[in-house]
Amino acid sequence: QRSHEKGNSMTEQITIHGGLTSAPELRFSQSGIAIASGTVASTERYLDKQTNEWKNGKSLYLRFSAFKELAEHIGGSGLDKGSQVVVTGKLHTREYEDREGNKRSSTELEVTDFAVSLRRAVVLVTKAVSGQSPVPASAPVAAGSWATPTNGDGYGDNTPF
Repeated sequence: QRSHEKGNSMTEQITIHGGLTSAPELRFSQSGIAIASGTVASTERYLDKQTNEWKNGKSLYLRFSAFKELAEHIGGSGLDKGSQVVVTGKLHTREYEDREGNKRSSTELEVTDFAVSLRRAVVLVTKAVSGQSPVPASAPVAAGSWATPTNGDGYGDNTPF
């Protein structure tokens, strides 16, 4: 997909993998539109060949905003600081004046899709009902609990496939 300038935004989708710096904030505009926002931090990892250890490299902190039904789903997901996510969207530069009247700008990601990374987490998916935020399950599902063989050579009656 080719990017092109349109005002101060790029129309090309980008995807960032990283951890949330805090739980996403869900609020509503004066006209009732849901807005979820937060920051995702993505840190480069590299293998130090002298010590043979993995180390952190440069970090990118990117503010994001999601709107409407997607915002409500993000807000109702139960995500918290450190949750690993995969966020796709369009970059926008927002221009504003600070309290002293100085012109400032901020590059932010307008979210088109948002997912939990399954690299280090198990997720119980709850299908959203149109017009309602999903309600997170109160009890977490044990990782791999459905895939435990009952007698060493087969699976129990609760196999989900």
